[in-house]
Amino acid sequence: MAQQLSWEMLQSIVQSDSIERLSMRQLDELFHAEKDMMSFLPDSVCQIDPRNGELIVYNSTRARRPHDSGTHNTGLTTDEKPCVICQGKTTGVVDVAQLSQGATFINKNLFPIIYPLQDILEEYRQQPLYPDPAHTGRVSYGFHFLQWTSSQHDQDWHTLPLDDGLVVLQRLAALEEKLLYESKELMPPSEMPPPRKLTHGFVSIIKNYGRLAGGSLAHGHQQIGYSNIMPSRFYNNWCFAERHQGEYFSHYLLQENPSELTVRDYGDAVLVVPYFMRRPYDMLLAVKNTERQYLHELTNAEMRAVTQGIQDAIRALMQIMPMLGREPAFNMTINNGPGAGLYLEFLAHTQEIGGFEQLGLWVCQESTTNAAAYLREKLS
Repeated sequence: MAQQLSWEMLQSIVQSDSIERLSMRQLDELFHAEKDMMSFLPDSVCQIDPRNGELIVYNSTRARRPHDSGTHNTGLTTDEKPCVICQGKTTGVVDVAQLSQGATFINKNLFPIIYPLQDILEEYRQQPLYPDPAHTGRVSYGFHFLQWTSSQHDQDWHTLPLDDGLVVLQRLAALEEKLLYESKELMPPSEMPPPRKLTHGFVSIIKNYGRLAGGSLAHGHQQIGYSNIMPSRFYNNWCFAERHQGEYFSHYLLQENPSELTVRDYGDAVLVVPYFMRRPYDMLLAVKNTERQYLHELTNAEMRAVTQGIQDAIRALMQIMPMLGREPAFNMTINNGPGAGLYLEFLAHTQEIGGFEQLGLWVCQESTTNAAAYLREKLS
């Protein structure tokens, strides 16, 4: 029988069954109450690469994660080392929703890259990146969550029924909304002018799958970082809109990407190979209503279309990568906020990164048209 976290054991670590019922003050208190986390706290300092604006956060204790070694793999089976998540050896749960089998749940990352400070100076809350002329480092703080796609060990986006995947995305959207709109006393404003409904802080949502893509645990999950600092991709999306007279990147993509690079159209969203594909089988999933900026703004139909796109993209990579002789490994990122519209990126570890790539010269070993055609074939 596959490993899974039983409903009874899950209930024993639930601190809240719904993120909507918690205030930000309560969330802050729950983070500080996690005593096992104290040995793995980050340095709470970030630096900026002056060449490209990329941010680096420092956490020297994170290297001590017991499961983070070069020997683990993504194909954990029941006769290997038991999964700590399936055993319930994790932090308190702040959101849980039942699926057709098992449940999806959100808890606190035991090994955070950012952590809530107890005393936040006013200068930190005034702007995302306040001046640092001496280069001593800017203070970085916030919350680091994990969303476990399913309590069943062998269930993830590519194996879940569509309706279950929809629930997973809806709970992710609920956390996003909570953080952005209820953190005025904690985070700097995140909206660039001209503002819509004012949000605070920056919600970064990623998925690492596979050892080569930074996946440290086989049990399917997403990571959610909520920080006072703006990741460079968020800033670059905003700069793109500024350069293009207010046009969001997702709108540009929908208008400019060649039609033959469309992988699948879901009505409210579309999965494409971008004409600037850096690695074979990289994909973008764009919401067609480019006024959408966050997951929680999506309609039910749009949410379902995005869920379908996520599942198709991951299923295709799970099929293709073994055929290339490669262990399945990819990164999924959600690009939200001003300047982006709303789009997801699937970055497949289909080719190593070499020295030219470190200089910004990417060498891709497949053509975009061949990649799009092959993806369509696999999804058909």
